[in-house]
Amino acid sequence: MTDPDSRLDVVLNRLCLTRSRSEAKAACDAGAVFIDQLPARASQTVRAGQTVTLRFVKRILEVRIDALPPKSISRKAARDLYQVLRDEPLADL
Repeated sequence: MTDPDSRLDVVLNRLCLTRSRSEAKAACDAGAVFIDQLPARASQTVRAGQTVTLRFVKRILEVRIDALPPKSISRKAARDLYQVLRDEPLADL
């Protein structure tokens, strides 16, 4: 069984990478979230050291998770728990 505190949708929300857990789940359901370059499910377990890529409408954000937040934290505190590897705008179509 998946630890509720390490579910991908929960972690993305707690790290302030998405506005809400439901937004994180919707992004996963749409195929816009990857863990270590593989498509991810919202219920998937994420661990420190893994790379998470989010494909937003206008940009791609890739981060390496250094630590999992134990609870909801401020955006400033969340920035200390991951490293941005790539943050690029997507080319207009």
